[in-house]
Amino acid sequence: MSRKPEIGNIQLYPNRPLQASDKNGYVLKFYCPIRCQRVRKNCGTRDQREARRIQRECQKRLLNGEYVASDGAIVEQPASLVPKKQTDPHSADENRGKTWDDAYDRFRQHRASRLRKASLTHALSRLQLAERIFADYFREQGCDGGIFVRECCNLEMLEYLQERLLAGDECRYDTRSPNTVNSMLGAVMAFVRYCHAHDWLDRVPQLQKLDVDDVMKGRPITVEEFERMLATTPQVVGAGSAQSWQFTLRVLWGSGFRIGDVMDFCWDDDRHIYPVWPERQGQHPTLVVPSTQKNGVHQEIPMLPDLRALLETVPEGERTGWVVNPRPVEYELRMPGNWRSPGIVCRSVERLTKEHVSRVIAKIGKEAKVVVRQADERKKSRVKYASAHDLRRGCALRLINAGVSAETLMVVMRHADFATTQKFYGAMRSAQSAAAEVRQKLSAGDKPPLVGGFVGGTEPISHLSEIEVQKINSLLASL
Repeated sequence: MSRKPEIGNIQLYPNRPLQASDKNGYVLKFYCPIRCQRVRKNCGTRDQREARRIQRECQKRLLNGEYVASDGAIVEQPASLVPKKQTDPHSADENRGKTWDDAYDRFRQHRASRLRKASLTHALSRLQLAERIFADYFREQGCDGGIFVRECCNLEMLEYLQERLLAGDECRYDTRSPNTVNSMLGAVMAFVRYCHAHDWLDRVPQLQKLDVDDVMKGRPITVEEFERMLATTPQVVGAGSAQSWQFTLRVLWGSGFRIGDVMDFCWDDDRHIYPVWPERQGQHPTLVVPSTQKNGVHQEIPMLPDLRALLETVPEGERTGWVVNPRPVEYELRMPGNWRSPGIVCRSVERLTKEHVSRVIAKIGKEAKVVVRQADERKKSRVKYASAHDLRRGCALRLINAGVSAETLMVVMRHADFATTQKFYGAMRSAQSAAAEVRQKLSAGDKPPLVGGFVGGTEPISHLSEIEVQKINSLLASL
């Protein structure tokens, strides 16, 4: 059950003096009673003392109701700067058009019934980030009358947003990769098209995407690298939790699951992914995947042999509930002084989220020093260590090298079409397999020549009789 939001509980980020890499100043994070969700508000200052004063004033305004009465102002504003509130919440200024807040609320309500919860959250978070960048821009220009769709959804402002995202604004890193920026702007452009469909924009700007390399973000890991991750697991999660995490890694390695799939894998609940065991001889075990998966299709796919062997090690009496349920990570608690020895503690949670599990697996990959992408200053890419998805890539590569057809690989990976499989996994036999085939075909010197030369069948050439030679000569003469 989610925790009830606390009005007035405000965090200041970062809670330290600003550094040169902190480009956006101090930010307040709190629960907004107007939007009924947590929001971020820029303090508009780089002075820590002033930011703390704004934090206290915002908290006071939230508690006494002035925040709601002022339509979300975190500090008291002069009367000349407070925009007049319109009687109709969906009405638009005659000259400036629809406000961003009104358009955002309409867009959120429209998408809420059409997108999955996770997809909606990601899309709205990108719009909120764009809103903060636009707000900072207009604040620097001395325009404090709010954000309007027409003023920020033109080509010039969208290119400005693209540049600021690429430069790392509102990011924990100094820069963003072009792939990430294109993905974030995809959500913004969906909002722009929605506004155009409702005549809040005259046209949709033709924003050009950033050039990117059409390559995977990671790579398939090898068996030796996977064994290193298993061996490193106790150092990351603790000895008591290591077995459950090693089982999780083996399921990912043997199934080709996404991280969301493995956390939705259940023994006996048909609302989730569950196994179907054969009832007659000659049948094979399968996995039933409900339509709540990424591609939105209800599917039954083959269970891979490695996964079957792993699941069969679980006693039948324990085959209930979740198949994968990693224990919370253990932490060593060191108390000050010598009066008490260090203790091992765990966070008391019923079940870890897929985001938490993904982060822990990434820590395991980093501790094992399994690098799947080197840092490249030219491409503005950071070093990347093995993640849960690289285990999925490794499973796909093993199937490819084993000679599994493209159609079967597409079914196992559950992609909508093979183009996705080919793009992300390079669905072709590895260079070694291809080299072996080429060597086999071209080094058949001891074999008899083939009919038709290079592209003929496998029957040896037979000598023609004298009568057959005459018939062929007469046929050629008649041509």
